[in-house]
Amino acid sequence: MQHIFIINPTAGKVDASVALIPQIHAAASRAGLHPTIEVTRRAGQARDLAAQYAAGGEEVYLYACGGDGTLNEILQGTVGHPNAAIGCVPCGSGNDFVRSFPDCDFSDLEVQITAEERPIDLIHFNNQWSANICSAGLDSDVCKNMARYKRLPLVTGSGAYILALISTFFSPMGKQAHIVLDDGRVLDENILILVMSNGGFYGGGWNGAPKFNVEDGLMDLCIVRKINRLRILKVIGKYQKGL
Repeated sequence: MQHIFIINPTAGKVDASVALIPQIHAAASRAGLHPTIEVTRRAGQARDLAAQYAAGGEEVYLYACGGDGTLNEILQGTVGHPNAAIGCVPCGSGNDFVRSFPDCDFSDLEVQITAEERPIDLIHFNNQWSANICSAGLDSDVCKNMARYKRLPLVTGSGAYILALISTFFSPMGKQAHIVLDDGRVLDENILILVMSNGGFYGGGWNGAPKFNVEDGLMDLCIVRKINRLRILKVIGKYQKGL
């Protein structure tokens, strides 16, 4: 079995590879393993590396060392290969996917290396796969704007999300959505937020799907119709907490 650690050095505020590489070697040595470590140099390389190793046919564990974006890239390259499983070493700004597993310590490399696989559901959306949440509207605009804030000094992942939210709040809002449900119902709505959820958290800890279950075979759908800015201010705190 191969153990492949794919590290994104641009995830989070600092280059995680500096501290993480010796930790990986130490944990693997104690487990009697010889890991392969790949440090990405460009966008999309984590996906390409995952696809390369998964296509080899040998049983392989691929560890996404970065943020949710790194995990997503590796997922795209791994889906469809039953010989491959994905682990997650959170080094990003938000690290929202791992919040759906509050009883698991993803920073413990020895536990991950020796852990048993756990199947979860996935969302197929726009020819992409998602293990956590897909969103459209205000939240997707906020995530797009997060990049300019997440590397500012003293700004956490949730802080970057809040700064991006404020910026987006004063931009034009509302998008037209055409939604077809499994039961045949069709919804045409002017939406503020549309969340399709497998996991429970996004945006640095916002709980957009409080009743999530990553292995129940169902996708949670949250639709927030377009409302005025004053009402947004009244309800956004509750939405953040999943109330």
